[in-house]
Amino acid sequence: MIAVPAGVWRGGPIYRAVSVGVPVGAFFGALALADSGLLPGVVVFVVIGTMNGILTARRMAKYWPGAKELSGSDRVAVVRAARRGEPIADARLAPAVIGYSTGLRAARERTLPYRWLVWLLVAGSLVVAVMDSVTGPARSAVVSWLFVGLFAVELFWWPGRQSKLLANAQRAEESARQLSAAEDV
Repeated sequence: MIAVPAGVWRGGPIYRAVSVGVPVGAFFGALALADSGLLPGVVVFVVIGTMNGILTARRMAKYWPGAKELSGSDRVAVVRAARRGEPIADARLAPAVIGYSTGLRAARERTLPYRWLVWLLVAGSLVVAVMDSVTGPARSAVVSWLFVGLFAVELFWWPGRQSKLLANAQRAEESARQLSAAEDV
């Protein structure tokens, strides 16, 4: 949920699943195509795209159940405000900002116990990349090193970006709480 950009929230659950699943499936399908050929590329595209899209859309609904009560443009406005740390202009959306921010924190907390798995995947992908570089064809080595790079991004860049997004969401939530309190007076 943290990695999902605001525009994905515009549509319903199927739109969200397709908006997330197709690009992810296409990326990993392209890597499989480069490494192993057309059939594995298509299989990876379909399987990874479908699974990622469905699971992400379900997580999005789980961590921000109040989203279903909003229009697509309202969801986008809430997500943009929270991700940027900006106050929401429309007081009726203040509870949604609070709900979205709460969902972001819950989603992050859910993933923290699995952080060790990324280190394991880095080690495994590094071993495979070295072996592919020594014994495999050049295209396999390139794909393997791309995976090492992706895991490096996950380890070193993404935690800082997550922290910034969560800090922004916290600021937006505080602003939304103040707006709600002012409306109640």
